[in-house]
Amino acid sequence: MRFSALALSTAVALVGNLGIALGDCSFDEISLQTTPGFTITIDKEYKILEDTIAKVKYGLYCDSQPKGVDGVDKWFKVPVSSVGVRVPIASGFLEALGHRDALTAADSPGNLTNICLDASKIKSLDSDEQANVDVVFSSDAASGGDKSVRLPTDDSLSPLQKAEWIKFVAAFFNDEKSSDSLFSSISDAYNCHWSNLQNVAHQPHAYWIQYADNNGKPSYNIIDSSYQKSLLAGAGATNDTSKALDDSSDLTKFQNAIKDADFVIDQTNLTEYGKRATEWYSKFGYSDPQNSGVSFLLSRNIWRTDKYTSKSGVSNFPEFGYVRPDLVLQDIISVIEPTYDPGHTRRWMLWLGGTNEDTVAIDADNYDCSSPWISSVTKCTARSDFTGSDPDTSDSSEKPDDSDKDNSGSGSSGRTGKIVGGVVGAFVFVVLGIVGLHYFNRHRRNARIQALRQSDFGGEGINLHDARRFS
Repeated sequence: MRFSALALSTAVALVGNLGIALGDCSFDEISLQTTPGFTITIDKEYKILEDTIAKVKYGLYCDSQPKGVDGVDKWFKVPVSSVGVRVPIASGFLEALGHRDALTAADSPGNLTNICLDASKIKSLDSDEQANVDVVFSSDAASGGDKSVRLPTDDSLSPLQKAEWIKFVAAFFNDEKSSDSLFSSISDAYNCHWSNLQNVAHQPHAYWIQYADNNGKPSYNIIDSSYQKSLLAGAGATNDTSKALDDSSDLTKFQNAIKDADFVIDQTNLTEYGKRATEWYSKFGYSDPQNSGVSFLLSRNIWRTDKYTSKSGVSNFPEFGYVRPDLVLQDIISVIEPTYDPGHTRRWMLWLGGTNEDTVAIDADNYDCSSPWISSVTKCTARSDFTGSDPDTSDSSEKPDDSDKDNSGSGSSGRTGKIVGGVVGAFVFVVLGIVGLHYFNRHRRNARIQALRQSDFGGEGINLHDARRFS
């Protein structure tokens, strides 16, 4: 009996261990909410990830590589245990999924902003180190040989389409269910905030712009990619991106195209840290912005997405921002419509219009490695009552009350110009009313005096009771 019991106990333990192994290698079928540019096909022995943009198929298997499967370009045994990254978004996906420890190599380890990574264990991703990892997430499928897997790095995808690639990465860890749950929460929050901002009465104008130096030739661009357009629209803003220039070197045409902006978000590569506002004005040709008559210049509403950085100044946005479009949208809403959620704390949006660059270095005070906010989503409450902030509302936490700040630009055509015009019109109306009332009272007073005089000289006068009507 003792032997039988021991055998039974051992068998149970083996089954339990086998169950864990099977659980680690189970293939969970999930659906895609957007059209992100990839598909997942599940078979009982393998799964196929197809990058429909780059037209590459990756086969993932548990025990032994399947035979006789046509059309697969690269095979990977999963779950992987070591990962190399050549693009920041891969690090963000790993962090959100709870697989940060799998990141063992990177193209530029010093440019990773995640403070929870053990920098001493992350090697430079050279050819020798590439042999020691199971997969390399890159900007294309060819840069890492047979181990390279492409992730999207451009902005042709919408914010949610780009973020849904977390499911693609999760498939290499057999962690599709976790990624599906997290993405659903992110998508729900994003769409909720988007819907809440669609009843704004007076939509502000906002543009996403960029300056570039193309071999000594300046290039001024209005960015109308799906990523940027979706975020601006989700924040209740509008613009005329048809003004995007055929000749991007024409500064005058560019300035005319964006002069109706109430806000601009810039993604120019600025390098003069501490003086980037001056650098920005110079690159875009604004020598006297406060006398320009342009709304966004008068209100200094020039913003960027690199407020949240590593201690060395590397922007966190490409690493974490792309993973959490709901938080990025809330950041932009807090700039354009600050009364929507006054309690929101911006992570990535940096106000460039002031004299100080108030960047925030990631540390334990704003990022808890044991409970990371990148994988925690706050539920959004649907509302239909929000019709917009006061156009003159400013965020005192970001913008100092500068004595030389002039918001009265008569030539502005945005929301600031509209509110200034309304105030001036009301002032003129009040002044005219006062003047009119003065002359009306003067006329009545003269009439009363004339009537009394007529009474004194025997004419048709009035008594004191009637005289009160003229007082």
